[in-house]
Amino acid sequence: MKFELNGHEVYVSTGGRDHQQGQPFLVLIHGAGASHLLWSQQSRSFAYTGYNVVAVDLPGHNLSGGEPLTSVEEQAAWVLSVMDHLGASKATIVGHSLGGLICLQMAHQAPDRIEKAVFVATAARVPVGDPLLSNASDQEQLAKDMMTSWGLGPDAHHFDNTVPGFSHVGVGLRTMDRNPEGAVAADLNACNNFTSGPENAANITCPTMCVFGGKDKMTPLKFGLKLAELLPNNTLYVLPDSGHTIPGERPHELNALLREFLKA
Repeated sequence: MKFELNGHEVYVSTGGRDHQQGQPFLVLIHGAGASHLLWSQQSRSFAYTGYNVVAVDLPGHNLSGGEPLTSVEEQAAWVLSVMDHLGASKATIVGHSLGGLICLQMAHQAPDRIEKAVFVATAARVPVGDPLLSNASDQEQLAKDMMTSWGLGPDAHHFDNTVPGFSHVGVGLRTMDRNPEGAVAADLNACNNFTSGPENAANITCPTMCVFGGKDKMTPLKFGLKLAELLPNNTLYVLPDSGHTIPGERPHELNALLREFLKA
């Protein structure tokens, strides 16, 4: 689905189904350097089982125009404006990595609009090391290579994985290559500069769920567990063999957990 917002074209994936009045909204928010393609194994599944799916391309990513937004606060406000445009007064929000920080900020900015929140492979604080930040600005391809290598668990580095015949390494690199130059650096700096996550997490009142990977090198499990401890009304799951890109590495497990959480 394409539409214009604030003078720029916006793309959101609906999972191949038109939105239906009365169905609940499910908003999927990608991580740094990614796009709606991260959620390919979730969008269609939920769109065909009773949900209005909104898998966003953040500004300056993939099919959405404009410049990449440089702060989590701006990104959260933008996603809320997308919800406004689509007539979604409330939604369940699901965020991966940087998307999880955006969810924390959305729940802070507009708590009355968030029915439930799901945090996938993220933390309350996501500081980024100087080498990766520097490479994102000066040697973007090297930064993409680093993120792809660190972001995938051992299984996902092989073709014998949860999506037969699918190269997670190749898809990860091609997904980032579809974004304009500068998107990776903008996203990583937004992660690094966002410091209000712990306070926001402690004040979330809606039901939440955390799904983390036991072999995540981008956002190690110990940092995710700190987020889970802060959330007042949370359910925690750890997928022991998954890396950072849980939506692709463990789609069946994640979808089953999401479906159970949404029904609860």
